[in-house]
Amino acid sequence: MLGFRWVCTAACLLALVVVGCERPSSQRAQSGLRASPEKLEFGLSAVGVTKTMKVRLSNGGRAPFKVHGATATLPNVEVVPFEAFELKAGGEQEVEVRFTPAVEGEVAGVLQVLTDADNVSKDGVAQFDLAGKGVKAWVEVPVRAIEFGNVELGRVEARELVVRNPTQVESPVRLDFDGADADEFGSSESGAAFVLQPGEERRLPLTFLPTRLGAASVQARVSVACPTCEPIVVALSGTGIATLLEVTPLRVDFGRVAVGATSEERITVRNLGTEPMSFGGVKLVDDSGNVFRVVSSTLPPGNVLASGAVVEVRVAFTPKVSGPVPAARLELDVRPVGTTKPGPKVTLTGEGGTSCVVLQPDPLDFGTVAEGMNATRDVQVLNRCRTDVLLSDLKLTTKKGGYFMLATAPSSQPIPAGQSVSVPITYMPRAGVGAGEAELAVKILNGISTSTEVVRVLGSGKVFSPCQYRLEPATVEFGNVPVGSEVTLGAAIRNVGPTECFVAGMQVAEGSDTAFTANETGNKVLLPGQRAVLRVRFKPGSEGEFSGLAEGWVNHPSNGHLLIPLHGQGVQGCFSVQPTHLDFGTTRLTCGPREREVIVYNKCLGPTLLKNLRLDGDASDFKVAHPFFFPAVLAANSEIRVKVTYEPQSDGEDSAALRFELDSGPPYTVSMVGEGVLKNDQTDHFVQQSQAKVDVLFVVDNSGSMMDEQQNLGSNFSAFLTHAAAAGVDYHIAVTTTGLERSSGGWSVCPGGAEGGENGRFYPVDGSSPRIITPSTPAAETVFARNTSVGVCHWNEQGLEAMYRALADPLVYNMDDPRSPQPMDGNAGFLRDDAKLAVIAVTDEEDFSPQSVSFYESFLLALKGDDRSKVLFSAIAGPSDLSSCPRASSSGSRYIQLAQNTGGVVESICTANWAASLERISENAFGPNRSFPLSDKPSDTTRIVVRVDGAEVTSGWTYDPTTNTVIFDVDAAPGPGAAVEITYPVGC
Repeated sequence: MLGFRWVCTAACLLALVVVGCERPSSQRAQSGLRASPEKLEFGLSAVGVTKTMKVRLSNGGRAPFKVHGATATLPNVEVVPFEAFELKAGGEQEVEVRFTPAVEGEVAGVLQVLTDADNVSKDGVAQFDLAGKGVKAWVEVPVRAIEFGNVELGRVEARELVVRNPTQVESPVRLDFDGADADEFGSSESGAAFVLQPGEERRLPLTFLPTRLGAASVQARVSVACPTCEPIVVALSGTGIATLLEVTPLRVDFGRVAVGATSEERITVRNLGTEPMSFGGVKLVDDSGNVFRVVSSTLPPGNVLASGAVVEVRVAFTPKVSGPVPAARLELDVRPVGTTKPGPKVTLTGEGGTSCVVLQPDPLDFGTVAEGMNATRDVQVLNRCRTDVLLSDLKLTTKKGGYFMLATAPSSQPIPAGQSVSVPITYMPRAGVGAGEAELAVKILNGISTSTEVVRVLGSGKVFSPCQYRLEPATVEFGNVPVGSEVTLGAAIRNVGPTECFVAGMQVAEGSDTAFTANETGNKVLLPGQRAVLRVRFKPGSEGEFSGLAEGWVNHPSNGHLLIPLHGQGVQGCFSVQPTHLDFGTTRLTCGPREREVIVYNKCLGPTLLKNLRLDGDASDFKVAHPFFFPAVLAANSEIRVKVTYEPQSDGEDSAALRFELDSGPPYTVSMVGEGVLKNDQTDHFVQQSQAKVDVLFVVDNSGSMMDEQQNLGSNFSAFLTHAAAAGVDYHIAVTTTGLERSSGGWSVCPGGAEGGENGRFYPVDGSSPRIITPSTPAAETVFARNTSVGVCHWNEQGLEAMYRALADPLVYNMDDPRSPQPMDGNAGFLRDDAKLAVIAVTDEEDFSPQSVSFYESFLLALKGDDRSKVLFSAIAGPSDLSSCPRASSSGSRYIQLAQNTGGVVESICTANWAASLERISENAFGPNRSFPLSDKPSDTTRIVVRVDGAEVTSGWTYDPTTNTVIFDVDAAPGPGAAVEITYPVGC
């Protein structure tokens, strides 16, 4: 019996050892799987390139467990295979995971680890999140051609190729050479791939070692590990020569240099042989105009040019008159030692002309400035050259009377071609001195050509009695203004005293909301009763209240700083008045009133109460005719026209505000400006802009007959960019369709995510390709071809309304359209305040938009502050004569009318040469401005006088009475920065 009990006890003890005598699992030692990191964030990864991460699996428990394997739920994520392993308490082991994105975009999934760890679910699978984003890797190569020049056989000439990685991911790069002469070119970086880090720039050494006489060329291919990326091709060329002496260049052409300015060029002399040469210097011959000179010529030691040695000769050209000068020659006294062989001669040529850098105004005249005060004005330095220039060595010298100072510290500034910089100058009169004079001198470096430009600066000091003035109004209240619209009101100071007042520096004060802008006014002397007006523009970019200050300075010992509060409200809603700004231009006092219209829109679902309509400001000069009896009830979905007339009562500028008061909230405001004059002639002033920025919107018909036209448009994109590339334009290009509502489908389906109902959104709304094309967009031609293949599923073409919605709120200001379920389908980032706007409609059908053509024209002009030089509408549409275009469903008369009103180009949709048609539109959109609209109607068009930079131009332009515009010929357009003055008689 005892033996039996012992056997049972032993069995129980053994069981306790094995299974803990069946104690609860909570008392048993636990194993715990941990992963570091807990989430695998691959981040940005180049498409087609593998990115590796390691996850450390560890045992945070006290009992061992096994890891049998691991997999990922994503097809482009791979776990490197491993043998099953055991992790004891505290043990750890790494598992390698690889991410190879196949397309652009974000991915997210799960890493599944098969294990018997106690903290894992019953199915034995532990899950850890993983995520990454595929990003296309690409590189930039600034130059596409490198010339090695003449190189003696057997010698090596070196150059560098700059390669940049502008992306946020590593870019694996490979350099290879292709061509029959590939054996003569090389690089230490070729043949094997290397990695460029994000933002890294590397200079790749290139060599040319000619083994054969004559020209040699090869293609250097810079490729990146991207399945869809084409390699960048750089053309390399050089010439193998057998000479022992290299003189570069053998002909120096200084080009056109301003009369009196000096341009320098460099000539190098290199001994390519193995034996020394004698070098006795240089001398000029045949310089009959005495315009060339030797600046410097370095003599080698002992007058011996050793093998491989180089000497440099600098020559200068200073033309004395305009026009080509007789060629001169520079003799080089260099020859093999012990011989009398004559040395080479270098030809020197050049031409005198006017400088392509202009300083305006000249002179800079401050006029009269009150003693004890100062005034600041700008000298504009305009670069009309074809290349960038450097502005340096600013020097302002006072000649007499007063203090003239550079408002900012002088510094060197690059000026891109076609652009300008401002040099602000401050003048403070000296007590009792009166007239003052100074001279501004600036040095211009154009390549290695140097010139000095000078501007006279004038001013006069005067003692003024303390000014007695009144602010008109005390507060500038803009009221309600629709988001994106612009209203201009005047902030004025009036001299109400018996003596003159001096006013300076009227502007919008720093710190004001950016919705308020104004062009700073210069100093003015106000006679008793006169006023100075600062025209302040208010353009809200969003809903809400905005505030700011207009400021200025006046001669008053204790109250000399003028401050006028600015206030306005940005609104969005179903009630609006368009346009929000009326500019009546210049009107002769004897010619009677001018008339314009505004339209009151009530697009609300119910009636709207209009309590009153009133005029503020110079109300005596403006009259309003309307059909209302107040309080007036505006029916739902109605529009009413209101006529406004301007009849100035006196000479000078006038401004007023037309206020529409509803039953609640601030009034809606329409601003009105005009100028009354007594003179019989009008002179309009323009400055030719460089058009450095252009925003281009294509509106493409997506109806059933447009398939071929869409393909022609996409395949000829390079022709459209012809003038943009030549002018170095910073462009934004987007596409929308003529469809507003989704297609009912059935016979055809449109791609892009909106089923043909883009409703003004840029195509494609699903973001499957870049929606805004810029100069840095990779494979831009392919992207444009894809974006213009909008499909052929629609029937109701409303191109002008689609344009309006694309450029209006809420699309134009939001990254996401709040009215649609698609994410990130807004148009924000396209429209820039400082860019020219070009809209191009492509359609074979008439426009069926709900508003008048004049409504859409007013909308486009309002986007650019009524500056007609910044708005163009062009059309490739059905012509007026359909017999010449049988494919067109109808004439695009509304598109044609808007194109004619804005100076755009009209091309037939049946054009046989799409490239030529798009080139004409490109020249119109990206080329220099050729159309200059006049502010008044000439009474006698034969007496129009056009001046460019002060010189009268008698040919190369025409007057178009339809648009009241002076239009220059294509080859006669004023250059960037040119001052254009057009004078003409005005009648009534």
